[in-house]
Amino acid sequence: MAHLKIGVNLYPSVGGSGYLATRLGQHLAERGHTVHFITYQRPFSLMWEQTPGVFVDLVDNFDYPLFKDVGPPYTMALTSKIVKVTRGAGLDLIHSHYAIPHAMSAFMAREITGVPYIVTLHGSDVHTLGTDPAYRPVVTHTVEQADAVTTVSEFLKRKLIDGLGIDREIHVIPNFIDVRKFVHLDGIRLTVESGCVSLRH
Repeated sequence: MAHLKIGVNLYPSVGGSGYLATRLGQHLAERGHTVHFITYQRPFSLMWEQTPGVFVDLVDNFDYPLFKDVGPPYTMALTSKIVKVTRGAGLDLIHSHYAIPHAMSAFMAREITGVPYIVTLHGSDVHTLGTDPAYRPVVTHTVEQADAVTTVSEFLKRKLIDGLGIDREIHVIPNFIDVRKFVHLDGIRLTVESGCVSLRH
């Protein structure tokens, strides 16, 4: 198996997309890949853990008086960091979790470096922010231009097609649990049926 160098841009918070992105990156590193988390602070899930092959590359955000009313242009700073890490570490792939602003930054970084990007869409980036007229054209474009698109449910896939008019292949990869951490308890059964995990108690 070829070992890849993967850049992952994500929100580092406790929320679902950030947690899933972090755990996925750790599992990829355990399989021999090198993973660079590119974000504005150390991901919550990595606060107390160190996984060999995992690196955290923090985005430099420049505070300038001109930006005081609109905030620093994080999308540009993230793009620059992706480009810097891609060139410095020789990344093979960028995996963006959550469309705004990560898909846009990955798209621009690919324009500069030629390195492909994957977008995983998690929820409100599709059904709430993605349909907002302020963001929709950019979300639609950067999703359609991605080298691959995944989402976590059939519901979100339908929202991408029907709500955003996305006309491309979309892979559904449901969220997962780490059965090494979440083990069987008395009175609770986890069963796998048709690729889905059911919790019964």
